[in-house]
Amino acid sequence: MGKIEWAPLNVPMRRRLETLSTALWMWLILFGELGMLISYFLLLIYGNILIKTLCVIYGYFIYTDRKITLNGGRGQGVKWWRDLFWWKLYQSYFPAKLHKTVDLDPNRNYLFAAFPHGVLGLGAFINFATNATGFHDNFPKIRSRPVTLNFHFVIPFFRELLLSWGLVSANPNSILSLLKAPNKPDHPLNDDGYTANAVVIVVGGAAESLHCRPNNYTLVLRKRMGFCKLAIKAGTPLVPVMTFGEVDLFDQPPNPPGSRLRRFQEFVKNTTGIAPAAFVGRGFFQYSYGLIPRRKPLNTVVGAPVEVPQIDDPTNEQVAEVHARFCRELDNLFETHKSRFIADYKNVKLVLE
Repeated sequence: MGKIEWAPLNVPMRRRLETLSTALWMWLILFGELGMLISYFLLLIYGNILIKTLCVIYGYFIYTDRKITLNGGRGQGVKWWRDLFWWKLYQSYFPAKLHKTVDLDPNRNYLFAAFPHGVLGLGAFINFATNATGFHDNFPKIRSRPVTLNFHFVIPFFRELLLSWGLVSANPNSILSLLKAPNKPDHPLNDDGYTANAVVIVVGGAAESLHCRPNNYTLVLRKRMGFCKLAIKAGTPLVPVMTFGEVDLFDQPPNPPGSRLRRFQEFVKNTTGIAPAAFVGRGFFQYSYGLIPRRKPLNTVVGAPVEVPQIDDPTNEQVAEVHARFCRELDNLFETHKSRFIADYKNVKLVLE
């Protein structure tokens, strides 16, 4: 174990609060779901008759509400929750910034394909699940709707946080319902003042987290074409999104393909759907080890839309053609902007697996 680098005692209070907000978010995402699930069952088993009754009612509500969460969720989310000053502290910790390259027409829906996943997709969360980086200022009248796995929406209490952030199920029907939603301002679905949806999918998912280490922009993309098929079915433009710095927040021990650690990680991922990335960040009072991401800039660049045809039942060849065009545009986006955000940019390439 190397020497621990301790944080100085005279750190300004603002920076302490930024670190605290980031640490609490990490604990919420890593352990909050399990903690809330255990709490629910403890209340259900050991609570008094009133508590047990409320738990049963809430469980029935979750069961019946799944039809909503699997078909587009409950809209943009809770505004005051997405506007919370806590998220501004979280944003300024790195800091995280959102950069647009073109204006987006608020009379169309979009499918944002975001990369890289990193360990936990922090860039996608702060830019598209909160208003801390000014998404609505950059793209007026467009809702940002990040996508996450279905099972999260059946976890008591935790699901309410996801819905408050505006997250939506990864169920294809749910995504298509948002991509095909009407854009007329007077439509009942747009009574919140918005007219379009930007559905945000972090395409690489858990598998991509196993590649996460500084300056390693290896993306799990070559065989992932489902998002292209959804865009074609809806006739919705694909928008490439690249977060520079996402891979610099944590390090991992060496885990090349075929190594004992990598085989274990792949086994767990294939068994549970969760990739156990052995990540190393920093702590609250020291910079050497811990679960908190390192204080590195996050710069999320939203590229120009890639137009796709509308085809109800696209062939594999049609999907592959759109996928190839998207990959080229994503690589162009990376090469165009990497010199702004990567110090050793000449030696850093985008690798697609």
